[in-house]
Amino acid sequence: MALIAGILILLVGFGVVFGVITSAMGMAGEDGATFWRLLAGLLALQIPALALTHGFLRVHQTGWRKGFGLAWDAPAWGWGLAIAVGAVLIGYPIEYAAFELMRVLGHKPESQLAVQFLTQAPGWQRVIIGFLAVVPAAVAEESLFRGVLYSAGRDFGYPKVAIAVTALIFGLVHAHLAAFLPLTLLGAGLAWGYERTGNLATCYIAHAAYNAIGLAVAVSGSGVE
Repeated sequence: MALIAGILILLVGFGVVFGVITSAMGMAGEDGATFWRLLAGLLALQIPALALTHGFLRVHQTGWRKGFGLAWDAPAWGWGLAIAVGAVLIGYPIEYAAFELMRVLGHKPESQLAVQFLTQAPGWQRVIIGFLAVVPAAVAEESLFRGVLYSAGRDFGYPKVAIAVTALIFGLVHAHLAAFLPLTLLGAGLAWGYERTGNLATCYIAHAAYNAIGLAVAVSGSGVE
């Protein structure tokens, strides 16, 4: 609980400080404001999550490799890539159906801000946001959701509840209605993969691969929302 509170406090604090700095530098009203907003949002989550997770492990007198069973071995790559591909094949049709349902109900669905940005941003901004959204985001989110939160629930004797709760929170924090169910299912699949292999690298690989596929679709110009 102290870890989660610390991450939330630093997330808000980092976001406020970064907002003040960018406003003072005259960036807030420029065409590149979306880039700076996305950059601040990504870093505001990743820096506190990684830093405090490291501190969490040190408090418990362990390290990343021992605490999370980290090993970049063949099972981690195999299961990680399989989970990513399965999540795309199952999740993308669900998200498409959600978009269509929202249209039928008279709502105008919108892609996530990062997806909108990546379809039209300059190349160097795509590279920065794309990298942060694929690699550091996967490590930070998996360390928190699967490495710490899911493990805590499982070790208290409620593994199924831990899978369900962390998956739901994972879907909610991305704050996108059409993607909620696909991301919730992805969160459950990631927890299952961690439980099966005992290796958080499985989740890092799966999450990064899933994000990389989404990034490729966004910048492909295919028009797929």
